[in-house]
Amino acid sequence: MSTATLIKKELFVQGSLTTDVAEMIEMLAVNVPGVKSCNVNAVNKSLVLSIDTTKDEGAVINELSSLIKTMDSSLKLTTSRQENKNNSKAQRKSADGDKNVSIILGGLNCAHCAEVIGQKVSDLDEVQTANLNFVNKKLNFELKNASDREVIIERVINIIDTTEPGLDIQVMESKKVKKAQDNKVEMILGGLNCAHCAEVIGQKVEALDEVEMANLNFVNKKLSFELKNGVSRNLVIDKVINIIDTTEPGLDIQVIEKSSSKGNNKKVDMTLGGLNCAHCAEVIGQKVEDLDEVEMAHLNFVNKKLSFELKYGASRKLTIDKVINIIDTTEPGLNIQVHDNRGTKELKLKLENLRCKQCADQIEFEANKAKGVKSATLDFGNCILDVELDGTVSRRAVTEEVATIAKNLQHCLNIQVKGISKAQNKALNEKVTKKFDKDKLDKIRLFVGVIAYAITFIQQVWGGNHGHANQDMISTVAFIAVYLVVGGDVLLKAAKNIKNGRVFDENFLITVATLGAIIIGETSEAVGVMVFYKLGVFLQGIAVGKSRKSISSLMEIRPDVANLKIGNDIEVVDPEEVEIGDIIVVKPGERVPLDGIVIEGSSMVDTSALTGESVLRSVNVEDEVLSGFINKNALLTIEVTKDFGESAVSKVLDLVENASSKKAKTENFISVFSKYYTPVVVGLAAIIAIIPPVLIDPSSKVEWYRWVLRGLTFLVVSCPCALVLSIPLTFFSGIGFASKNGVLIKGSNYLEALRYVDTVVFDKTGTLTKGVFNVTKVNSVNVSEDELMEYAAYAEANSNHPIAKSIVKAYNKNLDLGKIGEYEEIAAHGIKVNYNGKTVLAGNEKLMKANNVKYTPVSETGTVVYIAIDGKYAGDLVISDEIKADSKEAIAKLKQIGIKQTVMLTGDNKKVADSVAAELKLDKVYSNLLPDEKVEKIEEIYQGRGEKEKVVFVGDGINDAPVLARADVGIAMGGLGSDAAIEAADVVIMNDEPSQIAKAIAISKKTSRIVWQNIIFALGVKVIVLVATAFGASNMWEAVFADVGVALIAVLNAMRAMRMKEEN
Repeated sequence: MSTATLIKKELFVQGSLTTDVAEMIEMLAVNVPGVKSCNVNAVNKSLVLSIDTTKDEGAVINELSSLIKTMDSSLKLTTSRQENKNNSKAQRKSADGDKNVSIILGGLNCAHCAEVIGQKVSDLDEVQTANLNFVNKKLNFELKNASDREVIIERVINIIDTTEPGLDIQVMESKKVKKAQDNKVEMILGGLNCAHCAEVIGQKVEALDEVEMANLNFVNKKLSFELKNGVSRNLVIDKVINIIDTTEPGLDIQVIEKSSSKGNNKKVDMTLGGLNCAHCAEVIGQKVEDLDEVEMAHLNFVNKKLSFELKYGASRKLTIDKVINIIDTTEPGLNIQVHDNRGTKELKLKLENLRCKQCADQIEFEANKAKGVKSATLDFGNCILDVELDGTVSRRAVTEEVATIAKNLQHCLNIQVKGISKAQNKALNEKVTKKFDKDKLDKIRLFVGVIAYAITFIQQVWGGNHGHANQDMISTVAFIAVYLVVGGDVLLKAAKNIKNGRVFDENFLITVATLGAIIIGETSEAVGVMVFYKLGVFLQGIAVGKSRKSISSLMEIRPDVANLKIGNDIEVVDPEEVEIGDIIVVKPGERVPLDGIVIEGSSMVDTSALTGESVLRSVNVEDEVLSGFINKNALLTIEVTKDFGESAVSKVLDLVENASSKKAKTENFISVFSKYYTPVVVGLAAIIAIIPPVLIDPSSKVEWYRWVLRGLTFLVVSCPCALVLSIPLTFFSGIGFASKNGVLIKGSNYLEALRYVDTVVFDKTGTLTKGVFNVTKVNSVNVSEDELMEYAAYAEANSNHPIAKSIVKAYNKNLDLGKIGEYEEIAAHGIKVNYNGKTVLAGNEKLMKANNVKYTPVSETGTVVYIAIDGKYAGDLVISDEIKADSKEAIAKLKQIGIKQTVMLTGDNKKVADSVAAELKLDKVYSNLLPDEKVEKIEEIYQGRGEKEKVVFVGDGINDAPVLARADVGIAMGGLGSDAAIEAADVVIMNDEPSQIAKAIAISKKTSRIVWQNIIFALGVKVIVLVATAFGASNMWEAVFADVGVALIAVLNAMRAMRMKEEN
């Protein structure tokens, strides 16, 4: 049997060659007759074939080239490196491209890992220089050759993923690259399994007159095409989708948007309402991550949010169906909501000048009937109308329709649509505004009506002709005219509401009461009721408007403009137009518009808008600044690190605006009460009007007159406006005041719950102490102190724990991580690692005992880390933390305002814990606790407690999620700049001062007092007037006061929640 002779043939690949594609080519090549082996180098885009000499070399290469072309039409085999470099126009553009690459590493919190990543990237042969700025999470590196850009970026991403998995990696492009790619469109064709169909689709798309070039990569199911200048992007996309549908029906087509703000086709977010089982959450997260179509998955049990990322080519719809099936089988009955990241399906409208609760209800009612609207909810507290779109009508059409509805129902509204520019909002308001100003007309009609009523009333009483038929007729006509001028809109609204089946509203009740009074001959009193009702509503509107304006002034931290630096020019733009990596300039006196890093200049900044503190802070080059800060005295040049929507000021504003959606029990009670109160009073009015005259003397007109008038008076008192207006306004005022003082409260329910707190439980590290550890003592045994520090530092090198970081910092030398072998983190014990061929143990006494190490127990105030090398005790390190200056005052203030018990939970040893507890005068302390044991301790604290004895847990919001979730109210410290803290807790203290907790509780108690003052006052007055009316001791004038007068007083009282003095 003869042995075949092989020859080696080197070829080159033209086009974008990734590692995945290189592997695919190797698999394809060995299936070509005559090819014995194939090795592809993705870096230099070359491949080496071993070809059987008995086969035609050209035929073999042609067949392989054809297979590669079918797989990815952008790839081409060439026989020379020079041809590979110069043959393609697109390739030349790439070669001349930008050598500089910037990558944002979202979620990077490990300084050591950052150093390792930077070093590994710098060590790449293709990289000229590299630098990772840990403060702004930004990796910058320069390539030796721009043509290697895509391959090297992929290798860098691989380095990042293996060093610190799970980061949110964003590759930033330079401005010129972005502009060059404005015409590029990319689509994922999920479910595409036919290579021939892929080739046909690619050719048909490229044949379109509007398309410059097209490429369909069959491996990752990705269609890319470039539009010619001046063509309509949307129309061409429609044509392309039609080509795909006719060529290969049923594919899951996803158009990828370039801007991160437009969404991410790969990422899916779901909210699992009603998920209360932590174990089930863990199981669901694991099962979803195990799906073949899923790249990674994470379920945040605290906010019930499941996020997962799809692999390229995976069908979005089918995968979501699989995930929903997993959820249903693991934990049936959850309320699953899928959030579409590919473009928002929500619309938010701010209805400024909305002062009428009745109008708000009507706007919500009508908006829900608008075409294209799935649901609409109007929060009267903050005047935000949330509209969920059903996708059947364009977003713009729905916006205009809903804005028109709102404007027609209340013409004084100024409508601001979230997410569009000021100019667009101005144009929208001009488009939907009527030609006349109805608000001004209403004021004129009211003014004229009041004057006319006063003149007519005086003329009737003191005119001298009282009782004269002609004079009485003139007075009656004048009163009716005033009634129609002033109350005409009330009559029309009542008629419309009856038509829509909305009977028990204020317009209907006032209409029935006044018309009834006119019918029985009390024209003067009926008109007076209408006039003073409208006057009361007008004054009430002014009061509500002023209170809203006061609340808004507390939150006037949104920057209006940003000074964008382009070359040497400054362009004033909307902050939402600025992108990550852009350079902005902030002049003295201006607000910082977006989060970023100072790259030039130094100044003092006022952080009070976010922290509530008036103390100025110094910022210099490489310091982080947050949107909302006010620059005080020097020019600052800042590199933007977050989009406006993700900036600190946006998150604070969104949190405060959405807080009123989480209603307090009192608010829910008032909502339920108001539904029953009006029908009950109307029923009583009917009984009073009919039953007594029937029982006393059915034939007596006097009796019927007397009791019908009393029944009509009942109707005037039957609207619960004082409560439905003032209670939400009071809570919203309290939340706004708290936010102004650096305390973010996520809902009225949490604000109310703080009132009943009698136990405050603290985590120690980072909450009562600074969380900044230092090695204060080194005790070595049989090795030098330097050697002990070396072994300890290498043992702790891969840990993110603050104590581990303090040891690495104290060692203060570069670490060669290649010397570290097997690594194991043992929960509640410490670390076991192989370093330089030796087994190193670093941890607590439990670790030493578990490994039978004979050690010397150390009695020091601080955390003791014991070190053993190859089973022999080598010494220990003492690490100490420092108590915050504010902590002692915080505990004292809590006891002053009536907190019965202060408790500290810590994983630290008993000696350290007892020392901190004694210094701060805490009531109880529990030490040596594991994370799950902290939850158990919280459960113990709850035993035997009443419903109104609430427990607060205070932590850093990062490692305390289970405990924060279990407590009645979870408070996270140091939320300034911390997304994790803002997400995890119910209340966020923006600065790092525990004394703010007492302030939050004080605000809660004051707010609750005002709420109950309004409830007691409003119901008390109404009950007194109702009882007096039933016995004939009051009339419609008192009833009008009990309605709009009481509402006005309650609203004014609610405003006091914004003017609290700090309680001593």
